[in-house]
Amino acid sequence: MGSEEKGIYPALLKVCDERISIPMKNNFESLNVSVATGMILYEVLQQRGNILNSKF
Repeated sequence: MGSEEKGIYPALLKVCDERISIPMKNNFESLNVSVATGMILYEVLQQRGNILNSKF
């Protein structure tokens, strides 16, 4: 994740394997970095087999 003001450092972008974006509706320009991180982690867990709804 990058800084909320400056984004991700260009040197870090060069070594990334993947870049993703969150689709935005209703004219939102950006999300708080912690909110965006939570959304991304939730989606990762969902795609890895619905871990969030499993019983421990």
